[in-house]
Amino acid sequence: MPVAPKPSNNLRTAALVGGSLIIVAVLALVLANLAGGGDKAEKPKHVANSAGLVLKIGKVNVQSAGPLPRINSSVKQSVLDSSQSYVDDAVLAPLEDGKLNPAFAKIFDLGVRRSATGSDRGTLTEVRTGKVKAGVKATATPVQLDGMGDQTGKLVLVAASFWVNVSAEGSSGPVKITRSAELTFAPAGNRWLVTAYRVGVTRKLPASTASAEVRAGSEEIS
Repeated sequence: MPVAPKPSNNLRTAALVGGSLIIVAVLALVLANLAGGGDKAEKPKHVANSAGLVLKIGKVNVQSAGPLPRINSSVKQSVLDSSQSYVDDAVLAPLEDGKLNPAFAKIFDLGVRRSATGSDRGTLTEVRTGKVKAGVKATATPVQLDGMGDQTGKLVLVAASFWVNVSAEGSSGPVKITRSAELTFAPAGNRWLVTAYRVGVTRKLPASTASAEVRAGSEEIS
C-alpha cells in the first residue's frame, strides 16, 4: 500500500503563514467593526439651528483653593450642550421663528431662572429683534471653560465664555448682532445648570444701534 509523502518544510511554512494571515484578517475585521461603532457614537449631534452653528470647546483652565480638580469629558459635554441650547433657543430661534424656545428656561437653576426668563429676557435673548426677513448667518468663538475647585479639590463651578456674531436681513435692512456670554454652571444632581450669568449684546439695526448687559447670580458675579 503506497504511503503518502510527508509534506515538505516549504509546505508546512506556507500553511502556517496562511493560517496566520487568516487570523490577522479576522482580528482586523473585528477591530474595524469596533472602531466603526465608536465613530457612530461620537458623531456630532443634530444641529438645531438653520444657521448650522455648532459650538466647540476651546481653552480649558482650572483653579482651586485645594488640590487641582479636572473637568472630565461628561462635564465638558454637559456644559457645551447647555451653551449650545442657549444659542439655539434664545438667540437664533427668535430670529428664525419669531419666538423663544421654551427649553431656554431649563438650563438655569431656580436661583436665576426667574430673572433670566423675566426682567433679563430682553437682553439674554433676541425676542425684541424678532423674526428676520432672510436667512440667518452666525459664527461663534470657541467656548473657553474656566473651572473652580473647593478646598477638597472638588469641582464646584465651570464658567463657559464665548462670543456669537449674527447677521441677517431684516424687513427694513441689515441686522447685525454681537453677543458676549459668560454662563457659570454648578452641579445640580446629575446635571450642570447655569447658576450665574453675565451677557452683553450690541444690536445694529437699520434705524438704531443699542447695547446692553445683564448679570445675575453669585453675588452678581463680583
